[in-house]
Amino acid sequence: MCTKTKIISSFKNTVEKHRLIEENDTIIVGASGGPDSQFLIYLLNELKDFYKIDIILAHLNHMHRQDAIDDENLVIETGKKLSLKTYVSHKSMDDYAKEKKISSENAGRILRYEFFNSLKKNYKNAKIAVAHNMDDQAETVLMRIIRGSGLDGLKAMYYKNGPIIRPIMDFKKSQILKFLDYNKIDYHIDYTNLQRDYTRNKIRLDIIPQIEKINPNFKKSLVNLSEVSKNDYEILKDIEDDIFEKILVKKVKNKLSFDKIKFENLSDPLKMRLIRRAIFVLYGNIKDFSKINIEELLKITDLDTGKKIIKNNLTLQKNYKTYDFFIKEKENKEKNQKEIYLTINDDKIFNSFKFKTSIISYEIYKKIEKGKREFFALDDLDDISIKVRYRINGDYFTYLKDGKRKKLKNYFIDEKVDKNLRDKIPLLFINDKLCLIVGKRRSEDFKVSEKSKKILMVSVEEL
Repeated sequence: MCTKTKIISSFKNTVEKHRLIEENDTIIVGASGGPDSQFLIYLLNELKDFYKIDIILAHLNHMHRQDAIDDENLVIETGKKLSLKTYVSHKSMDDYAKEKKISSENAGRILRYEFFNSLKKNYKNAKIAVAHNMDDQAETVLMRIIRGSGLDGLKAMYYKNGPIIRPIMDFKKSQILKFLDYNKIDYHIDYTNLQRDYTRNKIRLDIIPQIEKINPNFKKSLVNLSEVSKNDYEILKDIEDDIFEKILVKKVKNKLSFDKIKFENLSDPLKMRLIRRAIFVLYGNIKDFSKINIEELLKITDLDTGKKIIKNNLTLQKNYKTYDFFIKEKENKEKNQKEIYLTINDDKIFNSFKFKTSIISYEIYKKIEKGKREFFALDDLDDISIKVRYRINGDYFTYLKDGKRKKLKNYFIDEKVDKNLRDKIPLLFINDKLCLIVGKRRSEDFKVSEKSKKILMVSVEEL
């Protein structure tokens, strides 16, 4: 027989071991009316005074079954019986699934967490408690094995993931049902869980029972595999984090660059993990990139400099010094603004750069911090043209002190400036002479000397 005291003690041990609840927390329970959530609600209520917590029941009626109102009513009754604040919302998961072109199961999950998070915003120290049990964890691991998941997938669910806590993952479904029946706690069975329309139901109803004939502890074995995978993942992630920081050259919005030589010196398995990491950093997830996709992206190392591999709106390009990952935007905003003109004491934005001009004396020039400023000696301020634009064919600048000129195209080639960057580098012209290749170098024109009376100071800041 499953005693109440033993169950509560085990529940408390799980909470303490994984630090799921702290004093004065507000626990928002995903309350479905099913056995798992009823079990969770009653156990939390037993420890309510011990932890000094507030418990809130949150029920989303998915409007999927005709008897869904019975689930809703049970949650409301439970809230009244235990004097717990209860919130109920109604949203059709079938309509949402049709609108978003996703499965009904996924739609229901999205809508539930949107509801839970909307409530969480109203409370301090709020956590969302969901009622996944040991059987759910075992099913999740097996599903991911069947789908061919790697180590990352085998971790399955965590006891704590941000504000989400899973306090009953150490309990088997059989324990939960025995506890509820023994203590005469009402619950509803969702009959769709008995239908074989969903993959998880087929695994629960057909596959696991067959394997348990060979290994009666199969569910526990799957859960143990999840815990071992989590431990191994943490070790591997520490290694990955260290290497990622060492090879990362640049990270800006929608773009990330790896040092070419350092990346190429890694083993292929590490390269693949770091490609996955780059995708995760840019997208926030890697759900649209399969193992085959990652292997295809890895082939970039065998291609010539300048070549690209494109997957959806992600481009991976091999350049002289870097491997660049970037998400292609729908519109190239940088090319929208063709050119700008500046005056003295002016301040203007050119796409992602801010230009500021002012006039200073030689005495100030000697004292001022140079930093991101460039200085040009001017003789006549009455007839001066200052322009910023991108490159066009035929651009050149004064390369040497003796007046020798060089084509901008040849300069970019000699300096191994990546092709995908050449059209994105702003150029500063004074009286139609190319004076500054932003972030690279300036020309030998308008050089400042002790005889310079009026000096144009140009500050450039990348936004």
